[in-house]
Amino acid sequence: MSTLSDQNYRKLRPKQPIHIPPPAQPLNSRVTLTIDGVKTRPEIFLTDTRRNYSWRVMMSEAGKNTWSTEIQLPMKTTIITYYFMAGKKKILENRLVESKDIPNMGNRPVYSEWVKVPFKIAVYDPKGMPADWTKGMTVYQIFPDRFAKAQSDEKAQSHLRGVYGHKPQFRKWHEKPELPPLGRDFFGGDLRGVIQKLDYLADLGVECIYFNPIFEASTNHRYEAINFMKIDPMLGTEADFDELVREAHKRNIKIVLDAVFNHCSSDSIYFDIGNNYGDGAYHSVESPYYRWFTFDPHPTGYHGWWGMGFMPEFTESPEMEAYFLGENGVTAYWLNKGIDGWRADVPFDNTDEFWLRFRDRVNKTKPEAWTISEEWRDATHYLLGDMFNATMNYRFMWATRGFFAHDKLSASEMDDRLNAWMRDTPYPALASQMNLLDSHDIDRLIHACEGDKAKYRQCMAFLFAHIGAPTIFYGSETAIDGTMQEDGRRTMPWNHLDHDLIAFFKKLMHLRKSTAVLRTGDVQTVWLNDDTRTYAFRRKLGEHVLYAVFNGGDKEATIKLDESGLWHDLLGEVTTVGGNGKLSVTLKPRGFAWLVKK
Repeated sequence: MSTLSDQNYRKLRPKQPIHIPPPAQPLNSRVTLTIDGVKTRPEIFLTDTRRNYSWRVMMSEAGKNTWSTEIQLPMKTTIITYYFMAGKKKILENRLVESKDIPNMGNRPVYSEWVKVPFKIAVYDPKGMPADWTKGMTVYQIFPDRFAKAQSDEKAQSHLRGVYGHKPQFRKWHEKPELPPLGRDFFGGDLRGVIQKLDYLADLGVECIYFNPIFEASTNHRYEAINFMKIDPMLGTEADFDELVREAHKRNIKIVLDAVFNHCSSDSIYFDIGNNYGDGAYHSVESPYYRWFTFDPHPTGYHGWWGMGFMPEFTESPEMEAYFLGENGVTAYWLNKGIDGWRADVPFDNTDEFWLRFRDRVNKTKPEAWTISEEWRDATHYLLGDMFNATMNYRFMWATRGFFAHDKLSASEMDDRLNAWMRDTPYPALASQMNLLDSHDIDRLIHACEGDKAKYRQCMAFLFAHIGAPTIFYGSETAIDGTMQEDGRRTMPWNHLDHDLIAFFKKLMHLRKSTAVLRTGDVQTVWLNDDTRTYAFRRKLGEHVLYAVFNGGDKEATIKLDESGLWHDLLGEVTTVGGNGKLSVTLKPRGFAWLVKK
């Protein structure tokens, strides 16, 4: 049976042979591939990308200009890429470009560009899928220096240290971060401040906290650790951390830490360019850390992450891997201290083999732990069950922002992008993906919405209605503003909160928490209209059904769905729905509703 998204896939690719790739498949399964609109009998050329093995299959006639064949998939995780050959014509998939590296701007979304790429099937291991506790939960990301402070300014300042030639600065809580960013301005946020705000987070509906790095470092962002086994003194002590974990768990809040296992500080105990510890790789080839780095020549010819000398890159030597992945290494140590998962920073700068061994260590230490990759583009190869079980879902972000915030995608284009992501992702992992709309690395969502609170609320209603683990960056509930990176890392305005917006977030989060169909129900597009910029999808779990409906346009619009009976809006945004025996809802500009049967 053709779904609306299938029909939309065809509509966006007019006058082209149509093959809708299957969703991700379990190991050793069989799948039927069909292509329409081809007169000559085609062949399929397939490649197992992990084992670099290729083969081809001739297709059988299945109707007029329609061809099909059944494929046996491998018994090991991989991504199968393929294309069709009909005579001399090569048939690839036409996909919307989702993001790309833009010089001096990093990875950014791209709109209205199409690219021809091979089709693909992700082959995953069902045994490596995320634990049930991760499915559909609400995540709250905290940048430790800027969320909450319990210590005095004097105590915080006592831990200031040099920042790679830049004099450190201590700023008052209400001031803005330094621009352009140098990583040297500190506001004194700490772990005890987070402990004091746990009741606030629990009341909001938070179920998991993801922390940006908390290990000892020189900069305010701490993405260049001095010691992976030590809490940064400005943030507190290991005892403070232990209390944080205990108190969070009492409130049923999980803890995820940032794994920055690709590089460290040049001032670290491992590299020690300043010779402060007497055992660093920079000063001696006899150092136990020497094989952690690549020198050509020693000591000055080392690789810095993205060319930055203050962040020397690791080489994946046995010694380095033992430190991070050994039985008593960094990964296991903090899991044994009570954390519930790891988010891996820039995993593409480590080898896949490293992350395979990382996942093995996690499984041996805490099998139920949540493992998340940072990936700005397609994360499929990380999600097959043997490396990570979730990703920071920037694909979801680019699609959602493109339609609701930037008005640069049509409803059809957003739907196509979202369905491409869902096809690529193993079904058992969909509800555990870290769906986000902003983060510490990009501009704040309210900035992307140009301050429009109606757009902003609509984006958040979409985030919390869709499948995945909705993730908000600290202060999103009070619409902290800011442009790229550092400007978006402003301090939490505890004395100037937007209580109306917080109440809205609380409603979203608690409904999400208490409504099973929102946590784990299937998702299917049921309405899209490019002219009115309206979109709706259905969440279904057993007999329970919820419709999420959205008007992304600037005029009132009506959405009609093939449902009878009486319905009401859980969010209270729409007062009347229904008419003439069918579900019909009229939405104001930028309006939305979550509809369930009365």
